[in-house]
Amino acid sequence: MKALIVKSTLTPVDISIVVPTFNRPEGLKNALESLSIQSVEGRTLEIIVADNAPDGNARAYVETFAEQCPIDLHYIHVPDPGVANARNEALEKAQGDYLAFLDDDQIATPNWLATLFEKAQHFNATLVFCPTYAQSQLDIRYKAEFLEFFTRDIHKQGSTLVDEFFGCGNSLLDRRKIALPSPPFCPSTNETGGEDDLLFSYLQNQGGRIVWTNDTNALEDVDDRRMTKRYIKQRSFAYGQGPSRLCAAPENFNLLGLFKWSIIGALQFAVYWPLSVLTHLFRSHRSIWFMRKAAEGAGKVLWFESFRPKLYGKAWLKFSGITKSTPIQ
Repeated sequence: MKALIVKSTLTPVDISIVVPTFNRPEGLKNALESLSIQSVEGRTLEIIVADNAPDGNARAYVETFAEQCPIDLHYIHVPDPGVANARNEALEKAQGDYLAFLDDDQIATPNWLATLFEKAQHFNATLVFCPTYAQSQLDIRYKAEFLEFFTRDIHKQGSTLVDEFFGCGNSLLDRRKIALPSPPFCPSTNETGGEDDLLFSYLQNQGGRIVWTNDTNALEDVDDRRMTKRYIKQRSFAYGQGPSRLCAAPENFNLLGLFKWSIIGALQFAVYWPLSVLTHLFRSHRSIWFMRKAAEGAGKVLWFESFRPKLYGKAWLKFSGITKSTPIQ
């Protein structure tokens, strides 16, 4: 891996913003533009772009963008595809006590970082999450149902402590409050996703406080190739595997929990699969929600490694038919 510090100062950094990117030129442009206007009073910031494309195609754009970005911008190339690899390398370079995560298909609203930081301070929280609202330019059947799948919103007003976590993208972590595992994100999840599940479970076991706030949000531009029933079914199956796999993990092994989630999954599949078939026959939009829930149920039962869908890293290149990178203009 070759690292390049595009722009830097000797000023200590309070908050490091981590942006993993993988062959999403337009998404990266939008993400960086939204981050360049972030500020937190009295705090210094840096942005770290971890380019996970094997050919490092984002480098030239990041170098150019750094010339007019008011926030220190760092570029690292992580050529072995996998978001766990990208995030782990970025965390090695990050100087801040606070780590903010934004994916390269997300756009932060202007008050995003300041709000997450303020909530972390107010609640003495280890992690802060906010809603992610999905958007797409496609005009397709079931568009609203597909976007609902990619949207993250628990519909709680204001800011409150919660017991769940919602994926790493669009969040703020205070790493002073926990001992991070080494590496923080499990490399075995590079192609399957779920790299943050084990990390956040580790955090909860240490008593970390998790806050949800809807006082800010981020937008997500959903890749057109993911706006399909096939992709959503596979992602739902993988999501369903999550709680069972956490119980099966050697460091967290919980036989009773594994049995519980398998029973729940079997019942979930038995109820929702017939409903998904029936509503599909009637061309009902509800069929998408029933399909998702049936797939989640199947995932809870079939949690074994051999059943894990591979939709990220090198597997995403094959799944999406990408044969070469698109340069950022």
